Amino acid sequence: MQKIFFNCICKEKFFLVSSFKNNININICINCHPYYTKKKNFLDTSEKIKKFKKKYENFYK
Repeated sequence: MQKIFFNCICKEKFFLVSSFKNNININICINCHPYYTKKKNFLDTSEKIKKFKKKYENFYK
């Protein structure tokens, strides 16, 4: 058993005692996850909708 580190993109480090030998890089943690931070990530979907309509406008005519 040894101490391994979980390294997040937001620069947070967590450690755990495990038999796994390598450190683990993770993309999201409790400090940066939108559910826990109560911050919503809004995507600009209006541009995607415009692209979609432009792409298929001749199909529906």
